[in-house]
Amino acid sequence: MRLLLIALLNLLSCCGVTTAAESVGRYAIIVRHGLADTPWQQVVQALQTRYEGQVFTFDRTPDEVRQAVGQYHPRYVCFVCRPDENFPEFVLLANRLCRELDDDPYVDAIWGILTGLDAQQALETAKSQPVIVQRAFTKTQGDWLNWVPEGEYVTEWTRDRGELGRKQPAGQFELTAGGPATDVDDLKYVHGLLARDQFDLLIGSGHGGQNNWMLMYPSGAGFLTATDGNLSMGAPGINLPLQAKHPKLYWAVGNCLTGEVNSPQNSFRNSYALAWMKNGARQYIGAVQPTWYELNWNMADWFLKQDGRWTFSESLFLLRQWSQYLLAEGVVSGQDRRGTEYTDGIFVLYGDPALAGRVASHRTPALSETLTMEPDRDQLGRVRMTYHVKVNFVGSGNKRTTEKYNGWRIFSYLLPADVSDVQIEKSDFAKVVVPGETLIWDAGVGLKVGEERSVTFTALQRK
Repeated sequence: MRLLLIALLNLLSCCGVTTAAESVGRYAIIVRHGLADTPWQQVVQALQTRYEGQVFTFDRTPDEVRQAVGQYHPRYVCFVCRPDENFPEFVLLANRLCRELDDDPYVDAIWGILTGLDAQQALETAKSQPVIVQRAFTKTQGDWLNWVPEGEYVTEWTRDRGELGRKQPAGQFELTAGGPATDVDDLKYVHGLLARDQFDLLIGSGHGGQNNWMLMYPSGAGFLTATDGNLSMGAPGINLPLQAKHPKLYWAVGNCLTGEVNSPQNSFRNSYALAWMKNGARQYIGAVQPTWYELNWNMADWFLKQDGRWTFSESLFLLRQWSQYLLAEGVVSGQDRRGTEYTDGIFVLYGDPALAGRVASHRTPALSETLTMEPDRDQLGRVRMTYHVKVNFVGSGNKRTTEKYNGWRIFSYLLPADVSDVQIEKSDFAKVVVPGETLIWDAGVGLKVGEERSVTFTALQRK
């Protein structure tokens, strides 16, 4: 039903028909005081119109509006920022604010930062249409392509130099040898793929910086670089400009620092993330600090492996809820705990957090999940919800989830509305936590293919 609605909205837009405000839940827009007298006010107004959003204005720090935003109970929080904002510190502040809208340790809203090289670019991003992923490019984790309709893979590892892969429609991911043997050839090959401008999703890993991405790991001489809002690819003796406009999602899953939009101060013109936003990226997920722990890789469990159930931004939110459960319940310790605590706070989504960017439905998801709701006949004003999950797939790819626990042990699910005063009636899980709009379950052991679990609970549902 959700995908049908998205398709209808797209059709109406293409036909020039004006649609009513999109119903996505309460949408908070947080802006610094003074934007009202600049072109950036158009960005705020576009979001207000699109989502019937409520604006919250601060002077020095977003924490000034934390209580008011918390009382509003938003499902989405969008920070509209000029590119010369005090990044990356602002990202850390935004992340903390969205965890402190109530008194539990979990994230309280799906949030993102909408910015751009200038107000016009940001306005175009605010007006973006949904992105449905049919074709993906990845320079890491080639077997992830089994979860998209089709795509191309080029290795990032110098140890595997020459390794390529392809996922054809209705086929399985297949590795091939004989690919690029040098940094220059690798750069030419990747440039040839990206220059076609046909991918709906780009995935990168390896070393990165505020303005570039090293194409090979752990060392290499080929770089994709942003300069004054433009992209180019260079290696010794070669420099190739790169331009793109096809709408896409960009997931810098393992790159350090590419989400660092403006550090050092007033360097945003050379921002890697913003250059890609100029070149078609409608949403960009990246790190604002060096990353050394593979926590963010597990977002694939929601975004790629559930056959389009969750959007790009919802998947990052659900990953954050999952990782917070690991910390709150003492599931991880030592290096795993330190890595989870650190990585959980350094990734950011640039773009509209309510934008529907998802994988095209084309196969059986790793988990079959259902949720039924009905009024509680015994308690006026309460609803009864039953969540059910069945495991369809257990495989490799994510070290901190199915591989670590030899099956699906812990997972998170986005509820359709905010709930409170949860009372568990019956459950097959070892533990269930329901903070606001999220249900988090812990089976206690890794669930194998064919295993099923369910929980029934009642709760008050916020209108």
